[in-house]
Amino acid sequence: MMVAVVLSACTGTKTPKREPQLSDTLYTAAAAMKIYAYNPERALLIIDSAEIVGNLTANHASMLRAKVFTMAFEAERLDSAQRICLDLLNSDYVKNAGNHETVLDLMVAIARRKYDNEQWLQWATKKADFCRKQGNEVEALRTEAEIGIVLTHLGRQEEGLQKLDDVIEQLDGVRKFNETDACIIALRRKVDVLKELGRYKEIIPIAQKIIEKTNDYEKNPNDFHDGTFREPDLADVPNYCEFYRVKAYAYLADAYANTNDILNARYYLGLFEQSRYGQTTDGRRMIAPTWCKLGEYDKMLAIYDELEENMGADTVNLIFKNMLYDRSVAAEARGDYAAAYNYMCRYAAIRQMLNDELQQSEAHEYAARYREQEQQLEIERHAIQTRMMNYILLTMLVAFLFIIILYNHTVFQKQKLSARNAVLVRLIDEQSHVERISEACKLIREQPDMTIPEVAKAVGLTPRNLEKIFRDQYGMSLTEYKMLHKK
Repeated sequence: MMVAVVLSACTGTKTPKREPQLSDTLYTAAAAMKIYAYNPERALLIIDSAEIVGNLTANHASMLRAKVFTMAFEAERLDSAQRICLDLLNSDYVKNAGNHETVLDLMVAIARRKYDNEQWLQWATKKADFCRKQGNEVEALRTEAEIGIVLTHLGRQEEGLQKLDDVIEQLDGVRKFNETDACIIALRRKVDVLKELGRYKEIIPIAQKIIEKTNDYEKNPNDFHDGTFREPDLADVPNYCEFYRVKAYAYLADAYANTNDILNARYYLGLFEQSRYGQTTDGRRMIAPTWCKLGEYDKMLAIYDELEENMGADTVNLIFKNMLYDRSVAAEARGDYAAAYNYMCRYAAIRQMLNDELQQSEAHEYAARYREQEQQLEIERHAIQTRMMNYILLTMLVAFLFIIILYNHTVFQKQKLSARNAVLVRLIDEQSHVERISEACKLIREQPDMTIPEVAKAVGLTPRNLEKIFRDQYGMSLTEYKMLHKK
């Protein structure tokens, strides 16, 4: 027995030693993407390390850096992300359709965060066209819903709303997850547009439609199954539905608050606050302005007090910076101007700190690229100013031409009126002359002994004028006429 054990131990049944793999390291794309939304600096370090150890190609690492930068609102990082994406669009990286769509999606997000509506419309249109060429109609419609928002920002509200309605009409009623999810997104974007336009009553049926769709999907997830990458696992369906349903509660609360339906506003506020999302930082920040509209200024500030307490000492970040700004607005609405001023000063200080940290952490090449971008923006600003001056000069020229045309028209009308009056006077004079000549002829016939001057005086004319008018009319002189009647 002992021999058998010894033999078996020596016959190679020992498990071979596993060689270490590059994927064993913490420096992977997945690790970076898990934290990039709330810890971008750590995510950038992971991406750099993953590229160094060979887990990421240079182009893919650049794309991930652009994705991290796009999460920020600072101009420098957004400019860096934009430059990276433009370089990628000119590289072999976008020969892969999936990579191409991802980079276009980042360009759309960058323009959105920079509030550059013209660029936003341009890149969203390019992405929609690309998705349609790839046969991905639903993704194209998702992007067209975003185009609807951009159009409203550009002052083309009705066109934007029509675009959103067209997208919703094409997606509504299709019992597939991808279409349903895209329809809900389009409905939410229509809510955003209507809020911006102050058309709160129209928001109510849209928010209720979102609730109906999420309820239907939650009850019948198998009927919507289509295997698309966005579709959640069955275990995550309730979380997915609760998220959008709770968002709809917030829309309803805000809409009812703005239409002075206080009872319904408080009802949906209650549903929102009872939800898990309503207890999150984003959720509580989302609903706080609605409390303000109901006159609950203390309630709004209390929400920010709780959020600040949960954050602890970690206050040098974007979330806390934005909280300070909102607290300033809330304090001012409540009438506490001293507190509002204090919050605004703190907001400005943290904003400056964040900018300083960013400048210190960025590589020199990003700073150089930023300066180059600034120069380009300055050139564009000068071009815009030149165009504006040209528009002003053109407007002034058109106005001047209009004044000249109006003046000439007035003069012409006056001339026509004067000519018409002259003709009328002439006709009146001619009629008067006819009557006087007729009277003169009668006097000559009936009183042949009257002299020509006496006849002229009797009809109110000078002898010369009477002679001229008579000769023009009858072709003879008064003397000749008188002689004819004497015979």
